[in-house]
Amino acid sequence: MILAELETFHSRAVVPTRRVAVGESKLPLDPPMRPGAVLLAGVVGRYLEGLDEDSRDDLPLLIGQVARGERIRQPRLRHRLQEDRIGLTRSRHRLVRLHDGRPAFEFSDRGGSAAQFVLGAVYAARQLSDSNRYEVLAAVRRALTWPGGTDGELLRFLDGYRVMPPPQAESRLWALGILGLESLEGLVASDVQKRFRRLVATAHPDTGGADGDAGARISELVEARRILLS
Repeated sequence: MILAELETFHSRAVVPTRRVAVGESKLPLDPPMRPGAVLLAGVVGRYLEGLDEDSRDDLPLLIGQVARGERIRQPRLRHRLQEDRIGLTRSRHRLVRLHDGRPAFEFSDRGGSAAQFVLGAVYAARQLSDSNRYEVLAAVRRALTWPGGTDGELLRFLDGYRVMPPPQAESRLWALGILGLESLEGLVASDVQKRFRRLVATAHPDTGGADGDAGARISELVEARRILLS
């Protein structure tokens, strides 16, 4: 049984022009699981490791712009968004319910790149209403903290995600405090990126961070960086 489905169209790896388009997707948000949100976040979490450093830096900014309904400059993550699907390859990612009742991801790697699949998931959220878009992208932001593992572990990681409260999350003072920065005066993007990477490294369980607290801590760091770089 298909619980949610994302259809993405993308150029082939051998084509010099990098393009991506979003197809017809099924993204229900029925509680308690909200399968559409879990699927989009799952696609981002699955392919996040395949992004280069510049694309990883740009992704939180893109998510913030999509969440606010802003016009998206192109290209992003070195790919251009388009509506025309002629000549593009189609890939489908699904969240399904197995015969034993358990949910599971079915990812399609049909000739696409990590950046194309991640962009497809983020751009699919643009088609949702304002309130639903914020909820879905909250799950996607949680996926940015995924430390890696099996698809089953990713699904459990995303289960029960929580939307961050917007009044606190949009406070620049809060963001400065999370990143341990004193003031916005003289602050440039490279300062924020440098501090973010250092704190994420110390928060990760592999470098001494507490296993139980790492996900929440990294989520805070990702949101604080987004606020200061928006």
